[in-house]
Amino acid sequence: MKKILFISIIALIFAACQNKSAYTIHGTIPDETYEGQPVFIEKWTDSVMVKVDSTNIENGKFQFKGNTKHSVLRFITLGENDKKDRSIVMVEPGQVNITYDSIFHITGSAINETYSDFNLKQRDLTTKIRTLSNQYNAAMSNETMTESLDTELKSAYEKIAKESKELNYGFIKNNIDNELGQYLFMTSSGMFDIDQQKEILDMTDDEYKSKKNIKRIVDQIEAMENVAEGKVFVDFTMKNPNGEYVSLSDYVGKDKYVFVDFWASWCGPCRDEMPNVVNAYNKYKNKGFEIVGVSLDKDEDKWIQGIEDLNMTWPQMSDLKLWESEVVGLYAIQSIPHTVLLDKEGKIIAKDLRGEELDAKLAELMN
Repeated sequence: MKKILFISIIALIFAACQNKSAYTIHGTIPDETYEGQPVFIEKWTDSVMVKVDSTNIENGKFQFKGNTKHSVLRFITLGENDKKDRSIVMVEPGQVNITYDSIFHITGSAINETYSDFNLKQRDLTTKIRTLSNQYNAAMSNETMTESLDTELKSAYEKIAKESKELNYGFIKNNIDNELGQYLFMTSSGMFDIDQQKEILDMTDDEYKSKKNIKRIVDQIEAMENVAEGKVFVDFTMKNPNGEYVSLSDYVGKDKYVFVDFWASWCGPCRDEMPNVVNAYNKYKNKGFEIVGVSLDKDEDKWIQGIEDLNMTWPQMSDLKLWESEVVGLYAIQSIPHTVLLDKEGKIIAKDLRGEELDAKLAELMN
């Protein structure tokens, strides 16, 4: 009898522990096109999403049950193939309610409700940006754009973009101690300046910093600091179109200002900007100005054809490795065109100059 009583007590304790770690996810999907479609719970690894549970939508509902001792980052994915929608959900003991009606509404815990509120604010800002973009494009198309309207729309855009950045920064900073904030920082760190990134990273431990995708951010911050304005250029060696090895240092420190232009023949914005670079070169090449083109091409023939098509008559170099090129890491390149202007001693004095800004800076230096 005592043995039976003891076993019963152990069973009750075990059941109580299970209840404390049990979770339930209730989902409601009013959209009838999802009826019968699969729903997945997925988790993020260092590189891919992995399915951990699945069910189907029946009568506009779905449900998941399981156990977890603490809050974990998961993704709810509705449908598959072309019709697929996904949202982050923090799975934790208790009940979480999810409703999807073009966006996800998640309730049942403080962190999920805070994240849902954050998403609604972001959606509102995105809508405002889209409206401004439509206004701008319409004015350009109808040829009704004026200088004052251009200034007004750009000012409004910058204000909203700043608000979006501050919203993201605040949310991530307040949640960097959990998997949600850590994931969002990993996927959106590029929108923050170096000091903000460093401030957030200083709030994390070494285990987080050692993760593959986070280490990439840490390395990029280091690279950005190495090639910040005021720093001396970082040298590298590649081949020129004739197959000869050349280094950036072959052109720097020769009593000329050197404009390093990172581009590629496949890059539309690079091709659009190139006439401005050509004009600058023709205007200042005899006044102590040199350009060195560094291509992120992969196809040698297309690289050389691009040089000819775009009238690039200055020195060129490439390792034909696309985004695997060593210069991407050395100069913390996130997009192209990317430019770096060096003074006559090889110190970085400006970055990402384009169009009128480039001409104005060169005019200032040459006078």
